[in-house]
Amino acid sequence: MLKRPREYLTEPEIERLMDAARQNRWSHRDATAILLAYRHGLRASELVALRWDDIDFTTSRLHVRRSKGGETAVHPLGGKELRALRRLQRESAKSLYLFVSERTTQRGRISADGRAGRKDGQVQVFDPQPYAAPFDGIQARQ
Repeated sequence: MLKRPREYLTEPEIERLMDAARQNRWSHRDATAILLAYRHGLRASELVALRWDDIDFTTSRLHVRRSKGGETAVHPLGGKELRALRRLQRESAKSLYLFVSERTTQRGRISADGRAGRKDGQVQVFDPQPYAAPFDGIQARQ
């Protein structure tokens, strides 16, 4: 079996992926999720666990809680990310989490396995977003 020449996506490939994500109903939310996952090397579970209190807009910092034994860290946010996050905050429902679905309640969030949680503890299943598949098996550049 041939080994691929690289195991990560390039900036132009991410831009094309974000353009494709902008074609759906939740275009800005999905494009912002792709941007943050790429720029900060986030796993799906880390991405959907991001809360608004993890972002400090005054110092342009993102608090990242790593899963799988990784170390918690603080990452700088660039201008493009800050603009996208501010827009997402204006447009999204009041929630603790950055990435919520219309199928979640006020406190619910999208889960990494394509499920939307509810306050009553039940789980609603829906199809994962189309942008999730290209990330399978690909490591972000560090």
